[in-house]
Amino acid sequence: MMADMSEVFFICNNSNRKEKKNGKGMRRKERKTPHTWTHPVLRVPMTEWTYKKRSRGKLQGRPASQIQYSNKKDSSPPPPPAIGSAAGETMAASPIDSAWESLIGNFSEFQLASVVTFFLHESVFFLSGVPSLLFERFGLFAKYKIQKKSNTPDYQNRCVLRLILYHVCVNLPVMILSYPAFKFMGLRSSLPLPHWTVVVSQIIFYFVLEDFIFYWGHRALHTKWLYKHVHSVHHEYATPFGLTSEYAHPAEILFLGFATIVGPALTGPHLFTLWLWMALRVLETVEAHSGYHFPWSPSNFLPLYGGSDFHDYHHRLLYTKSGNYASTFVYMDWLFGTDKGYRKIKAIEAEERKHL
Repeated sequence: MMADMSEVFFICNNSNRKEKKNGKGMRRKERKTPHTWTHPVLRVPMTEWTYKKRSRGKLQGRPASQIQYSNKKDSSPPPPPAIGSAAGETMAASPIDSAWESLIGNFSEFQLASVVTFFLHESVFFLSGVPSLLFERFGLFAKYKIQKKSNTPDYQNRCVLRLILYHVCVNLPVMILSYPAFKFMGLRSSLPLPHWTVVVSQIIFYFVLEDFIFYWGHRALHTKWLYKHVHSVHHEYATPFGLTSEYAHPAEILFLGFATIVGPALTGPHLFTLWLWMALRVLETVEAHSGYHFPWSPSNFLPLYGGSDFHDYHHRLLYTKSGNYASTFVYMDWLFGTDKGYRKIKAIEAEERKHL
């Protein structure tokens, strides 16, 4: 770029040009309207520039250091390029920005928010849920299994087939039909991507709000009528594994799915944030239903996080006495006293370990 500057020079004027006579008495016209051009080295807008050609087709004029800038508010030249960056080089896009630009260039926003979102959900869900199914089927990591009982292969396959049916017939249509509502709420997919602080703060808000709504909705599903006609489908698997997290009656999918989308609907997020929230929520509910409590399980490191041990207790007891209704955190059950049975059992287990 600097080599080109030895041959390119510019004359900047602040007034409109008028017709002038050349040496032969002929009139030549110059442009009267201002033109804007970005300087290739200093990266600043320049207006009303003219140039003269040399006989060999090159350009001549004053050197770049003598250019007068037409910006009346600040006539001083811009600062030199930062150390370590090449002159005139624009900031390189991050890999995430480049990948996102490719996505929005090849798919419409409707396709991204509906069909692509569906396939992203399916990928995260099955890739994270299948391992616990295989652990149970082949007896792997048995010492970390919370319940000693296991589901039969036929019972596992039944769950998988019904999940595929529910996802295609319920989840996909809901994602397609909900796009206009999300668009109305402010969903966008264009660049630039939101700052990481915005993404993190929104996702924390989504988790807290979802946990609050889920607690009350889940608790309502454990009333006699709703449990018998709706929620009992989810509790067909008293010994849960990862994929059972979304095994539920279609009415429950819609009912509790509302808790997941209400946060994004209120904030009108970027699609990138929505995808990240969906992936984290799927990973959380799959882990809670995995049936395994490992030394590296998130509940061993994250305060107030329930996890698999907390939710497995909910599945192995009679529906009227189960408690532990929250989806992610433990404080809602603690505040409203619906975890007393779980706390009592954990205290007994702790005493038994002391005497071993």
